[in-house]
Amino acid sequence: MLNKPGKHGPIYHLPSLGDPPPLSVQFLGINYCDTDYLNIRKLAQITVFGYVLSGQGFVQVGHQTYTAQQGDIFILPAGSYHEVSADPDHQVQWSYIWLNISGYWILKLLEAYQLLPHVVIPDSGLEPLFKEAIEGAKHKSVEEMQNELQIIVMRMIVSLSEALRKRGEALTLTVQAIKQFLDNSILRPFDPIRLSAQIGISNKQMNRLFKREVGTTIYSYVISKRIESAKLMLLDTQLTISDIGYKLGYADPHYFSNLFHSKTGVRPSAFRKQLNKIH
Repeated sequence: MLNKPGKHGPIYHLPSLGDPPPLSVQFLGINYCDTDYLNIRKLAQITVFGYVLSGQGFVQVGHQTYTAQQGDIFILPAGSYHEVSADPDHQVQWSYIWLNISGYWILKLLEAYQLLPHVVIPDSGLEPLFKEAIEGAKHKSVEEMQNELQIIVMRMIVSLSEALRKRGEALTLTVQAIKQFLDNSILRPFDPIRLSAQIGISNKQMNRLFKREVGTTIYSYVISKRIESAKLMLLDTQLTISDIGYKLGYADPHYFSNLFHSKTGVRPSAFRKQLNKIH
């Protein structure tokens, strides 16, 4: 992990009592960042939940960079390259509450609640839960907080999943149908011609509608879902990397490995090795 000076704020350490549970928060705090703040984890062993209190900054997972501003939540999953930095051109100081979540169950929960593809979630409304975590760390015992923080993290996950579900319901019926087709076809070769014929609109119009409402292209959405499926197979199965790539529609294992690396910042083999250590 690399850090560049340029922040201050409280940090709370809640060491494990006995064997570490499959999900725990051992460190949390608030960062008040200077304009030169930079935090890098080349291959993170923790998952980070952050809530932006003020200003604007950048978060990167793998090779993808996102803007996070006041009211947003960002999720940086374990097993990936993480980079967090302040926006030096923003006039308001960037500050955020952060929770470092250890354990292998957090990735399974994020996948189960369909949160893994979402790095930044705007207008989450979860500030009270993050502040509850900080206040508890200030005033309660380590034993009390270890249990309470597990519950708080679950409440965050369920609330974020529900918020995204409601936003999905706001999609037009056409885009809902496209998204449902894609979600149900991740392990099958993607055929845009077949999809556009099934939806009843041209391929160009289908892509334009999807990008406007979902915020990403159909191709990028499919790749994102496949990468998340690959992560779970690397974690939960003994399949070879070649077999996983083949199941996801990639006959060339080198192409699949390069694609995984380009999207996550690590090779599939390194991801599996790191996650096995966490397990």
